[in-house]
Amino acid sequence: MTARTFALAATTVMSLALGGCAVGPNVTPSATPSSTAATTLVFLGDGDAQDNKVIFDQILSGVATIDQQHPGRAMVDALVNAGFRKKSIQVTEDLTKTKIPADSVIVSVRINRSCLIGQRTNDREYFSSIESALKTGGCLIGTTRIIDW
Repeated sequence: MTARTFALAATTVMSLALGGCAVGPNVTPSATPSSTAATTLVFLGDGDAQDNKVIFDQILSGVATIDQQHPGRAMVDALVNAGFRKKSIQVTEDLTKTKIPADSVIVSVRINRSCLIGQRTNDREYFSSIESALKTGGCLIGTTRIIDW
């Protein structure tokens, strides 16, 4: 990993980690309100990021609690199964260059000019936010995994 890539990845992880500590309408801790859990949610293809945040959080908070060897793939597959477009998704690697589990796996879905961003930590905690899309067209800074399955 080059110094630039490391710095960009660290910046992304830190901003998401700090964002997970903030109090506000765009940050969701792993707990899901009981009224949401009882409701069947559906992906709104014509909706924006805010419209789809509840289903994004419901899907990923459930996947995050499962102990998996490949949490990134599980997160992507769960989102695609719910109706999110695979070509709009970015995900970070599950393993570091030294083949140990990454401290966290981050997945994003671009919807128009916004991004739904979810982070699963090694402790199986989940955090999310809605952020503006990058000028590059993506949502995540740094190297992301190729979604070729």
